[in-house]
Amino acid sequence: MQYKLIGDNNIKKPLETVLSNRGVKNLEGLIDANENNEHHYSKLKNMSRAVALLLKHAKEKNKIFIQADSDADGLTSTAILLNYLKRAFPKLEIQYRLQDGKEHGVLVETIPEDVKLVIIPDAGSSQYEEHKQLYDKGIDVLVLDHHETEKESQHAVVVNNQLSPNYPNKALTGAGIVYKFTQALDAELGKNHAERYLDLVAIGNIADMADSRDLETRFYMKKGLSKIRNPLVKVLFKKVEFSTGGEKTITNVQFYVNPLINGAIRIGTMEEKDQLMRALLESKETVPYKKRGSNVEEMVPITQNTARLLTNLKAKQKRIVDKATNEIQERIIEKGLLNNKILIIYINDILDKKLTGLVANRLVKLHKRPVLLARLMDNDTLGGSVRGYEKGYIKDIKKFLTDTGLFNYCEGHANAHGFSIEIDNLVKVNEIANELLKDVEIDSGEIEVDFEIPADKIKPLFIKDLHSYREHWGQNVEAPLLAVTDLEVNKDEIYLNGKQKNVIKFTVNDVSYVKFFSNEEEYEELVSHGDHLILTIIGKPDVNEYNGVKTAQVLIEDFEVKAAKKKRYIF
Repeated sequence: MQYKLIGDNNIKKPLETVLSNRGVKNLEGLIDANENNEHHYSKLKNMSRAVALLLKHAKEKNKIFIQADSDADGLTSTAILLNYLKRAFPKLEIQYRLQDGKEHGVLVETIPEDVKLVIIPDAGSSQYEEHKQLYDKGIDVLVLDHHETEKESQHAVVVNNQLSPNYPNKALTGAGIVYKFTQALDAELGKNHAERYLDLVAIGNIADMADSRDLETRFYMKKGLSKIRNPLVKVLFKKVEFSTGGEKTITNVQFYVNPLINGAIRIGTMEEKDQLMRALLESKETVPYKKRGSNVEEMVPITQNTARLLTNLKAKQKRIVDKATNEIQERIIEKGLLNNKILIIYINDILDKKLTGLVANRLVKLHKRPVLLARLMDNDTLGGSVRGYEKGYIKDIKKFLTDTGLFNYCEGHANAHGFSIEIDNLVKVNEIANELLKDVEIDSGEIEVDFEIPADKIKPLFIKDLHSYREHWGQNVEAPLLAVTDLEVNKDEIYLNGKQKNVIKFTVNDVSYVKFFSNEEEYEELVSHGDHLILTIIGKPDVNEYNGVKTAQVLIEDFEVKAAKKKRYIF
């Protein structure tokens, strides 16, 4: 186990140390992000045109079509827009469409003939051909997006922070751009509806991994989570209350709430995805539910039923992903793919298209290098997903691949995007990457830590203080890691707990050290080293509360036995 200290190891100023280690320049600003950090919606290019276009069609009572994008940011973007328009224009005729799979953007053939305005939230900036087709049919197109694109469309009104030189926040996601649009509509209509949907703005931005160091983005996350209004989101937080302790933080949304939504998007049927969308749209309907083993059907609120449905789909997704990851790991070893600087894997017969990005993320964490998962699109072309490893040697994998000149396209974010390429060209890309990066060492697994502290110097209060700052953690402001050195413990003080015997636990100097998701094999290997062990622990600060008593604990991420001695006695 290798680790390195990121900063100056200043345990007297723990929060300042962690934030500095995350590249935060304005420490006080991040802690106190507020409305002063907002950028006016008018700084977004084409915003006034977008508002005028929507109001024109509303005045003419034209039918509007909205294409939802196929991820959590896309669904929340669509929900914000639809909920707002229903409130502001109750008689407006609006039809929306969900994607069948992980497609992005609008399909012209799915748009009803009588539609006069198409709105594409969280996608569509690069669909120049589709914009032209719709323009030629007399249909207006409004794009509310945040994805990188080469140029501004000539046949659509595009509001995109990446295309807006005067708008400084490039981290804001689709849900945020839609929110800015509703702010602009509020101003024009003399209404105050937009703020009602800030909870969905927070959910969408967190789901799309928006940089939480940006102060406007952080303010929206913070304010949105401070007052949950959406009925489904309320029920989802209740559903995960045991895991979150009832706390509505950025990291709790990351790890517990958004995975429920994503599970339905990835593996749910169209009927299940439609139910999720209706629940996000604040439907008050009841739906039939039959308890397992019962023949009696009862009607329950859609929010309650959807929360149960999402929980089941997430569990099903985990089983599928675990199986596919294991198969891909076997292929990596069999083909010797770890000899390559970029992990390129053909997964056509292993993995469903909807799960490609999720599994790519897993493989990046396992192998600490960029991952490209490819499948056959037609006889000569491959497509799939790429995920970058930002801590590694390529900081922008999309640019690196695009610069080869061999891809038909790379579309999406710098380190998370889709692609299309001819089969022969992918072989060339692999050769080019290996040649360009031949002198670069693959990350050996060195863990970056914020503090390195001998076990006898760690105080429970220090752990509790670090844990108390948890509301500040988020994307690119990850929770701190500690390296606890020279930790001495007798082997008979190390316990294997839990109903499934999968929790290792021991306590030293009033600080508990806990490793979840362990097993008997790992426990036996640990205690086999001797009667008295000297350990180095890498872990996260945490607090366990039981019967009103709060105990400082370190959640073990990794450990190493440095030495073993004879058993130490206290008398």
